[in-house]
Amino acid sequence: MAKYSLEYFDGESIELEFSEGKHTYLVGGKYVPSVTTILGVINKPALMPWAAAEGARWFKDNVLLTEDGLEFSGNMSIDGVYNGIRSAFRKKSEAARGIGTIVHSWCEAAINFKMGNGDEPDLPADENAVRAIGGFNKWVDDNTIEWISSEEKLYHRGHNYAGTVDAVANINGEFCVVDFKTSTGIWDEYFLQCAAYAEAVRHIHGEVVEGAWILRFDKKTGEFEAAKSKDIAADFKAFLGAQELHYRLKELKDSNKRSRSKK
Repeated sequence: MAKYSLEYFDGESIELEFSEGKHTYLVGGKYVPSVTTILGVINKPALMPWAAAEGARWFKDNVLLTEDGLEFSGNMSIDGVYNGIRSAFRKKSEAARGIGTIVHSWCEAAINFKMGNGDEPDLPADENAVRAIGGFNKWVDDNTIEWISSEEKLYHRGHNYAGTVDAVANINGEFCVVDFKTSTGIWDEYFLQCAAYAEAVRHIHGEVVEGAWILRFDKKTGEFEAAKSKDIAADFKAFLGAQELHYRLKELKDSNKRSRSKK
């Protein structure tokens, strides 16, 4: 586990442990839920139709209707077709994560370079990633930005949650957090996530966060989109509601597990 020493504005220092592989945080040896884990309680109704559509698209691309009936690509068995349909959405998601990882890594390196850390990154070979980076660079040029930190680890002592904010910066004279997303849209829960980061940054730096930016890179086309939170306080209040639900569901799960083990 990697260890990070967080220095708070009031002089307190806390060691935060983070496991990259498991994406888990520990403070004082105890598990701390991440912002994204907490927001996992929010239903995502668009995911099921998307997964079904990817399975149907895979079937159309790999199964042909001939005079003799259905013909499977590569002489696949019925099990092969079944597994292909079943896993189509995962492969699509992995490809999107690949583009997202490229763009995210480039932006992180570019921000660090602007802060005087490391070399200026070369553009990647992937055309969609280059398109996304072009949108990011245009947004940077259109705004007055002073980068403060990149991939900053966060822990809120009062509300006991942790996370990693993509960037903290002064943008057009406002103290802001910035979160990168690789997705087909800017979803409502993204604003709750940014608000949680904003409150944790305020808690560490002792300075009110005035703006929370979401920078979206389309996972299919690389199209760029920027959105700014309209009400961080209201979004954080909603995040705390999700946190309360997260804890209660965990309590019920643990309780039911103990009950079953006693039988």
